[in-house]
Amino acid sequence: MSKILAAMQRRSGNVIDFAYNLETIDSGGHFPAPPAEQMGEFERLANTLINLHRGDKGVSVTFAATVSGEGSSYVSYNVARHLSLILNKRVVWVDANFQSPAVRSVNESADFRTLLESPAEADNLMRGRQFVVLPNGSRSIKQTDYLVGGYYRDLLDRLADQFAFCIVDAPPISASIDVGHLARPTLGAVVVIEARRLRHEVVNNGIKNLRSQGVNVLGTVLNRQVFDIPAFLYNRMQSL
Repeated sequence: MSKILAAMQRRSGNVIDFAYNLETIDSGGHFPAPPAEQMGEFERLANTLINLHRGDKGVSVTFAATVSGEGSSYVSYNVARHLSLILNKRVVWVDANFQSPAVRSVNESADFRTLLESPAEADNLMRGRQFVVLPNGSRSIKQTDYLVGGYYRDLLDRLADQFAFCIVDAPPISASIDVGHLARPTLGAVVVIEARRLRHEVVNNGIKNLRSQGVNVLGTVLNRQVFDIPAFLYNRMQSL
């Protein structure tokens, strides 16, 4: 928790029960709940992103793993939930992994594929909900055409009018050219790395790939697939 936020809470007597409130804002159960010892790690990463926020309009941040199975969806999802709770503002998590969606559909919800085709439909996206999950969807579309054709930027602009943060969960960098198209119009990309399979050449190639496409790489997050994320990496959020 940021020192400023902690001080404000002490003065007001409003101490957040994160475990309870995370369950309250998110009843979907799309991912396992993080263990208590890891809650602070997601909170620190969320606060790092908050410190990067400038201006009154919402911002978008992309999360992507270097290869499949490194936990990008789990990390990005939990960071999105913490952002919503810390800020007490609306946050949307977008499953933009067309190859292997983590959340394909949600009852009574729009989906990413549909909104790519018709961005104006996002103008009243699930009003009244603080934390919104935007599933990938199941319709067959030529997503790359929409990502590079202005539809995606239009959608991000519309989401920025409604949400303080839009967290975009992208496909693995090594598996899809769409990662660059997804990340380029956002504030930047956070690269998720799974520690037990860490290979520096793969990570460096992935980051170089993103930068060659004009993506702002914000930093890296080390994930262990058992969700043990070292605090010092969150605290530093250093660029490679």
